[in-house]
Amino acid sequence: MPRTARNAEEVDIFKQSILDAAVAIIINGGFSKLSMRKIAARLGVTATTIYNYYQNKEELYFYIRIRGFELLYQLFEQAYGQHDTMREKISAIIKSYIEFGLKYPDYYEVMFLNRTVPKFLDCVGTHLEEVAAKEKAVALKPFLFVIEKLQKHLGIQEDEACTMAMQMWVELNGLVSLVISRLLKEVTDHQEEFINEYIGAIVTRYVPLDDEWN
Repeated sequence: MPRTARNAEEVDIFKQSILDAAVAIIINGGFSKLSMRKIAARLGVTATTIYNYYQNKEELYFYIRIRGFELLYQLFEQAYGQHDTMREKISAIIKSYIEFGLKYPDYYEVMFLNRTVPKFLDCVGTHLEEVAAKEKAVALKPFLFVIEKLQKHLGIQEDEACTMAMQMWVELNGLVSLVISRLLKEVTDHQEEFINEYIGAIVTRYVPLDDEWN
């Protein structure tokens, strides 16, 4: 008896399960070990079923990153909207970046740390350029969000806000990578306390305590 077709909600759930399975394979064995057959085996379906949703593993990879950056952007928006002063808003955005890395460490590694996965520049002039360009546009949204808010509240030019946002990213990426690799716990028994102090130091560097930005 043929299987009943999935409804829209079931399709979304199954596509997400495909992405989750693919992320696990990439983390465990690298992008070169990813295959539709391995994903299908994890999910208990045929490889043909996976191809009904994604054309190939390269396209699937870019949709993994798209999903990850959409989640990160949503966290930024929520964090920003829940506070009033600029200091509180910057602190909340920074905390949400760290929260993302801790809640979705596999996604974080694929998005920011894994050296084996293809990037947009690798795909220029290939059949993957369109989906890679889409992924790049989504990936830039959280970064552009921070730049816009720094300009708005600190009254600085776009190039200065861009440099500031990049400095924040470099620092936070280093911190999150140390946390999810469990290396930070090797050098301190007070990881959470250190993270909170470090966030405070970053925020103070950009918004001094005696400033009252709205």
